[in-house]
Amino acid sequence: MTGPGLAGELADKFLIAELAQRERRARDDKDWQLMLDSYHAESRIFLSWIDGPAARFVAASRRMAERPGGHALHQNGVTLVQLNGDRALADTPCAILMRRRFDGVECDLTGYCRHRSRVERRDGRWRLRSLVGVYDKNTLVPVLPGTAPKLDGERLAGYRPSYNFQCYHREQEGNAAFADRPGRDRPDLVEALEAADRAWLSGRDVPLGVGGVTDGGGTGATVKPVLRP
Repeated sequence: MTGPGLAGELADKFLIAELAQRERRARDDKDWQLMLDSYHAESRIFLSWIDGPAARFVAASRRMAERPGGHALHQNGVTLVQLNGDRALADTPCAILMRRRFDGVECDLTGYCRHRSRVERRDGRWRLRSLVGVYDKNTLVPVLPGTAPKLDGERLAGYRPSYNFQCYHREQEGNAAFADRPGRDRPDLVEALEAADRAWLSGRDVPLGVGGVTDGGGTGATVKPVLRP
């Protein structure tokens, strides 16, 4: 338990930033129990590839990591924290490093995003209440110079440019992606998310979600998995 005043505020911000960084590092290190312990039991995740509770997110991450070439690593920037009593917002810039095959060609796929979380202190301990991906851009570079995958340009053009290669690969593997995530190409969704987060931070009872249409179940999630937007 941290104390009052400026020292207590700085200590809380340090703990929250460390928590946000530790959760991503736990996933990179395949420390699934530590990753799960970073979340409250009812926390929810909203990324390009998943919309669901933290327990399912950790289990799915574990299955991905067990497949050859399925794991990813995260290079995090500095976590910014907004604090109000037992509630906080954490915002961490991140580069997601993935090595994937496109049309049989091994490529480095890098996604640039921000991971935003609502964070809540209960019984003296901070844990994440949510994790939302805000997507900036992604790049695709062949590992072997001089090689290049043959991508379907028409299909690629149908995806959101902020994370089109990520969606393309998921469809290639037969998996779904979400087309409604906040991103640089959808500033309206970013603004809606940030407005909802600010309202929650001020003490209001704002459902978890991406700032858009809710699913009617109280989560605030837009539950529309799609292969193509």
